[in-house]
Amino acid sequence: MSIRSIPRLEAGAVIAWASLFAAVTGIAQFMGQVTARQLDSAVQFNSDVALLIGLCWAVLQRIVHRRDVVECRRWGIAVAAMGLLGFIQATDWLVAAGLIFDDWFLDLPLWAAVSVLMRAALRRNQQRPWVSQLWYAGLALQFVFVLCDYGDGRTIGWLPFSSSEIASVAEWAELLAIECHVAALALSAAGLDLAGMRKTVPALGVEARRVYQAGHLFCHASYPPVRWAFYPVVHEALMLVACIALLVAVGPRVRRLSGRSLRAQFGDLLALALEQEIDPLTYYLQELYRPGGVAEADLYLTRLETKNGLLNALNTVRAQPEVTHEMKDKALFAHRCERAGLAVVGTWLTCDADGVHWQIDRPALQGDLFCKPRAGRGARGVLVFHRIGNERYRALDGQELDLDELIDRVERIGRRVPMIIQRRLHNHPEIADLADQSLIAIRVLTCLDARGDPVVTHGLLRILSKLEPSWGRRDEFASPIELHSGRLGSLVSDRVAQIERYSHHPVTRQRVEGRVLEQWPAISALAIAAHGTFRHRVLVGWDIAATVDGPVLLEGNTNLDVMFPQRAYGEGFGRSPLGPLLHLHLADLARIRGIAPGQSPESLNKRRAVASGS
Repeated sequence: MSIRSIPRLEAGAVIAWASLFAAVTGIAQFMGQVTARQLDSAVQFNSDVALLIGLCWAVLQRIVHRRDVVECRRWGIAVAAMGLLGFIQATDWLVAAGLIFDDWFLDLPLWAAVSVLMRAALRRNQQRPWVSQLWYAGLALQFVFVLCDYGDGRTIGWLPFSSSEIASVAEWAELLAIECHVAALALSAAGLDLAGMRKTVPALGVEARRVYQAGHLFCHASYPPVRWAFYPVVHEALMLVACIALLVAVGPRVRRLSGRSLRAQFGDLLALALEQEIDPLTYYLQELYRPGGVAEADLYLTRLETKNGLLNALNTVRAQPEVTHEMKDKALFAHRCERAGLAVVGTWLTCDADGVHWQIDRPALQGDLFCKPRAGRGARGVLVFHRIGNERYRALDGQELDLDELIDRVERIGRRVPMIIQRRLHNHPEIADLADQSLIAIRVLTCLDARGDPVVTHGLLRILSKLEPSWGRRDEFASPIELHSGRLGSLVSDRVAQIERYSHHPVTRQRVEGRVLEQWPAISALAIAAHGTFRHRVLVGWDIAATVDGPVLLEGNTNLDVMFPQRAYGEGFGRSPLGPLLHLHLADLARIRGIAPGQSPESLNKRRAVASGS
């Protein structure tokens, strides 16, 4: 029977063989007539053997994965690490030949370089058990070797060992460190498919982060909003700081509610952040500390990859119109929607560095007014004015002003940040009791299917406390919407420390869970129609208001936040209707960017069938 594939090595088998190798080396060394420091000792010989095994394994993996850009690069780094280990071994020969007096000054930077290269080679989106532990053990043994190597031949008064004994410990530490590194590389290898067998389709989050990293899709520093935070070493250091800060801020409360110890939480955070490149905030926001939660992490998208380039790449993969910022510019967006016959809140005035620009006649300016930045996000910089008489208004802070004073106030802001003034909308009676003064937005996520038709995948009812001065809160609440019925789920806050879910509104005390949105069919239809107008976008989050006059489109978001919808629904996008659609578009993006596919054509065809509804 022909061998169709080389499967992954099991952790138990690898560790057992490594332990047996070390035991045999110990027996051979005990029976020999030379010390471990001598070049013809069993320890020295088996160190070279272990190194040769690791080098051959890394070269084999690089050859097998030569068509996969990410894996090929990773195993190239592993080959370089094994090469440096070989050079470290060669320094013993240089000392024995009298070419150098002391190899410690070479071993220290070389071992440091090996540590960096091994970290890069083992850093994958999905690590197997024991890989991290073996790497940490290798680091510890490296430290022992470097310390003993420094003590060899030097007078260290507080060490009750001879120079020969210190040298022997150093050689044993070096052998075991090499063994740990080789074993970690063996366990980190994917199964080798030499006969074109079908590959397992990776989880959505794993594939998204793979495409983001392999395609070098970083385009701007958005999360966090500073470029230097993404520099090597600095990025890892910040991830570690974030893990510690979140553990201190949220960990004790999570321990009380879930029983998960602080030590276990910290281990989870480190594994997700440093090994799988998952934003530490995801661990608490998505409640991955609950039983089985860490195993679900692969199904979640995070802000690290989506905000910094992945969503931008997905939403620009199709042919773009002449104006590519039509959704960021709210005035342009409203104009485009009006031309398409969509129910959208119109722009009455714009204020910028050039002054005030009227879009309607002044007598038509009636009712309450809502002002916001022309290119803003969320509720930042918004102003609300309640009409109390003919051209008389009251701001939320209680200040009363006439129309000219109002426009002058907005114009002053507009000189720095362009502003727009729109008609203020009011909530439909079926949800009006969930807010006092603010407009409740329904966030609807739509994604194109295999035929290029938009599909609704998520719906959220969103309530912004920051627009309710009397509440004394700054968080945002969301309730998931059942797509087939419009029924609301429980409310959840966007604050990481607020992990409770509410069946009733925590401020107004009105029941939320179980309430049915009668306008939901019309809301979802409006979202689909809007995406049909902007069909060059792959994934869009639409904000729609449910008003007495029916649903009204507020804005579209192409660089939407992926965390809150997953938190509200209590599941990663990989388990949602969005999962197969994003798998399809990630495969297309990888093909266009020249990234090796993460799934076979057969698997992709199946996902295309699911995505198209056939």
